[in-house]
Amino acid sequence: MTHSTRCAARGALAASAALALVAGATPAMAQVPGGGFAGYVVKVDDTSLVVNVDLKGDDPSQVSGTIENSTETDFRCEVPQFNLGDGLLTELGYGQVTTAAVASEVIEYYRTRVFTGPSDTNANGDLVSLGSLYDVFPSGSAIGSSETDTRTAHNAAKVAGRTGDPRVGGGLQFSVPAEQTVNYSAVLGPSATGDRGEWRAAAIFMCRNVQTNDWFLYTGLEDIEDPNPVPEPGSSGSLSAGSLGS
Repeated sequence: MTHSTRCAARGALAASAALALVAGATPAMAQVPGGGFAGYVVKVDDTSLVVNVDLKGDDPSQVSGTIENSTETDFRCEVPQFNLGDGLLTELGYGQVTTAAVASEVIEYYRTRVFTGPSDTNANGDLVSLGSLYDVFPSGSAIGSSETDTRTAHNAAKVAGRTGDPRVGGGLQFSVPAEQTVNYSAVLGPSATGDRGEWRAAAIFMCRNVQTNDWFLYTGLEDIEDPNPVPEPGSSGSLSAGSLGS
């Protein structure tokens, strides 16, 4: 059985969303005159691609599913590159399998905030790309309090063995042809405790419309009741250990 969700809803996790780097050949940027680069404008809720997540079972070693393209346009799924300075670019990133709590945070964060790319620096103060979708995971929280951010939630999921790098045909970056469906699978990392516990799986992909060069973030959820429900968007509660899973 698979599940696809096509719209975001308050009080329930938005399981399909889209991050559009408002486009043309060069995406539009949120800028204040004299203020320099401030990030890419975010637009949510697009259903051109629909991400489905298969039921993972009781003792999973991987998460798999499909991505359906209902349009007449090809999409390319990867995380865009950013300029690190001195002519250097970040490597192309790729999607992530994670938990429903993390997916909820990412979706709600980008409803009202911009995507600024890598925000981490090395000892020399240079921007560092952290790979996969980690650059997209914000260092803030829209649902939780400032005490807990989305990266903390994703790292907790990783320690629990609930994350992985989804591949299509063995590739981390891939195309979804017009009016076609592709299959993805992600081997889950090891759990620090040896027991992954119970959680609702989610898959997150950034994909580019190859005609318009707009970028989108598509998210899908496993079709089960979440044993660790996330706080309602806009609530003051932070993501607790319970919301990260047990």
